[in-house]
This record gives sequence, C-alpha cells and structure tokens, in this order.
Amino acid sequence: MLERHIPLDGHETPYLYGVDCGTALAEALAARTGSADSVLLVADRKVAAHTAPLARQLSHHVKVETFGIDASETNKTMSLVQGVAESAISRGVNRSSLVIGMGGGMVGNVAGLTAALLFRGTGLIHLPTTPVAAFDSVVSVKQAVNLRGGKNLCGTYYAPSLIACDLRWLSTVPHEELFTGLSEMAKNVLAVLPGEEETLRGALSALPGERIGPLLQLFDIGVTAKEPFLRQDPRERREALIFEYGHTVGHALEFISGGSMKHGEAVAWGMLVAAEVSHSLGILGGEDLRSHYRIVDWLRLPDPRTRLGRFDRAELRAKLATDNKRGYIPCGRDEVAMVLLESLGGPLAGESGYPLVPVPQETVMAALETVTEHSWTECGGTIGEREDARWKTSNLL
Repeated sequence: MLERHIPLDGHETPYLYGVDCGTALAEALAARTGSADSVLLVADRKVAAHTAPLARQLSHHVKVETFGIDASETNKTMSLVQGVAESAISRGVNRSSLVIGMGGGMVGNVAGLTAALLFRGTGLIHLPTTPVAAFDSVVSVKQAVNLRGGKNLCGTYYAPSLIACDLRWLSTVPHEELFTGLSEMAKNVLAVLPGEEETLRGALSALPGERIGPLLQLFDIGVTAKEPFLRQDPRERREALIFEYGHTVGHALEFISGGSMKHGEAVAWGMLVAAEVSHSLGILGGEDLRSHYRIVDWLRLPDPRTRLGRFDRAELRAKLATDNKRGYIPCGRDEVAMVLLESLGGPLAGESGYPLVPVPQETVMAALETVTEHSWTECGGTIGEREDARWKTSNLL
C-alpha cells in the first residue's frame, strides 16, 4: 500500500492507495477510529460488493452503522443530508463518531456535508470508488449539494482526516462510464499539465485491456496537478479556480439532464465549449483548439448533436445564470463567469488576477451550437477527425 500527503486546508491529509489492499485499508481505518465508539458508513448502494467486506472487517474494531444511498444527481440534496443526519442520531452516532463516505463524487459530497454539519463537525474519511472521485472530487475541501436553482449551490469547506482507495474498486466501473469519467484528467492536462498529454493518451489507450497500470498513471496526473494549487489556495477561490475549467457549461448540462448525463461527460462538453468561446474571442489559437478536440476524442464521447441538441436552450441559459462561480467577479445580467485558456496550461487572468472572466451569454450559447453541430459534417469520423477536416476546409492549417 502506498501513501501520499495532500495539502487540504492547511493540513497534510494522508491518501492511502494500492491494488487489492482492502484488508490493509480496513486496518488503517480501524487504527484511525481512536476513541470513536461508532462510524457512520455512507455508501452508494451500487458498490455493496466493495462496501460489505470492508464494513465487516471494520466492525471487528468499532460499531459500523451503514446508510445506503441511491447515488443520482437528483438525489444530491439538503433533504438527503438531513435524512443521513437524522438516521445517524437515531442509531446513536455522537461527537466522537466518524463519517465515512464510500462511492463516487456525489456520495463524497453528501458524506462530507453531513460530517461538517453533524455536531458542528465530526471526523470525515473518504473512500472513493470512481475515477472522478478518487482523482479529483475528494482531493478538495469543497462539500456541497444542489438546490432547485442549480448544482452545488449549498455547502461548506470541510477537510477529511484520511482518503483511502483500492484501485481495484475503480476498475469495476462500467466500461462506458470509465472513459468519460476521466474527463477531469483530460482537464488537468489541458489546463495545467500539457506536458502530460502523451501519458494521458497512453493510459487511455491501454485501458480497454488493462486497468490498474493506467489508473496509477491517471492518479498521478490528478494529484500532481492539484497539489501546488491546494497549497496556495486551499479553498479553491483564487488560483485553484483553474480546476473549474469546463464546469460552467458542464454543470448546467449535468443539472438539467437530471443526472442522465454524468459529470465527466458534461465537463468534457463544457471544455469544448470553453475552448470555442476562447477561440471566438481571439484568445485561444487554432492549434490549441484542435488539441482540445483531439484529447476529448480519446474519452469516446457519444455523438454531440444527439447528446447536446436535446436540451432546452432557455433552461440552459437559466442554469448558466445561477452558476456557483457568480459573485467571484462582477458580471452583468447577461454574462457568465468562466475559466478560459490563452494556451494549453495557460489560463486567461481576469481583472482580479485569477482565472475567471465575464463572458457574454450569447457567446457561450453560440459556442455550444458550434460544438453541437460538429457531428453533422459530411466527413463523418470521430470528433477529432471531424475537427481535423473542419480546419483543413477552412484553410487554417
């Protein structure tokens, strides 16, 4: 079992990880229960095959109370957090107890917010079982749930005392969800670590036949990208806003889909829209725009017109207007706060000096239509191949 330390809100949080290390992880969790007489295991019901053996081993050391969750975007609400907290109290959970979240990013957020609110703060441990959670969402102190107005609008900052992951858990994610779920790593390469493009390509190319080796490489891309930003900006409100790249449109798509479009896929489309916005404003060059399409193509997204054309544009506009980055910078009623790139790995700095700028909503919607229409060129082929043809026919190569 390996160990890294992640700077989270001023503390070096241990991240334990390995392959087929469930027994060792359970022992490590037991060692960290201290004086706690119980733990509340908040778990995605779909990962019971991973949860059950760990809970069984942990129960030899401490009382384990399990709360199963149906991990859907529509279920990511304050009412669910209240339900978890009410159940915890009814089962005798107290101030000394630990809250353990086991599942994807949605479960991590619900468990994290519950831990932050219960008794004004109980111990929190993350056990991520998806690539999005393991490589991105739990490597943060942001804990939030949705409101009717939009995604992640209600929450707080709360650091876990431990993160632990058996990479074997990640290898059981359905094949079709695995690639789009890795869009956050594509984001890290595009926005922070462009030198790791070949590592990303190699890992994604190897994934159909091999999982553990590529997942270790992708883990490194995720943590290495975030570490220096979390040291400078632990609550991700300044320099670390770079990790919101693709999330403005991505969150809107994910939210209005009711969760039928997973977070990873939504962020992938959101990055293409952000790149088209930046290019249309004369900021991002043609080669770097092409790189976006090439890299996103590795995620094997479905046809964009089928996926994006179905959304009501008025509803999308309404959700863009309530994006959770609004308020960081002055924005007009018809503007959206976005992270844009000047080049790969080079964010555009706004007047605040941080990577967030106001963009006219019309420009965002026009960029969305450009991305949507890419599937209906005569050349056919993958998204990346269609983009190559687009540039050749426009004499920009």
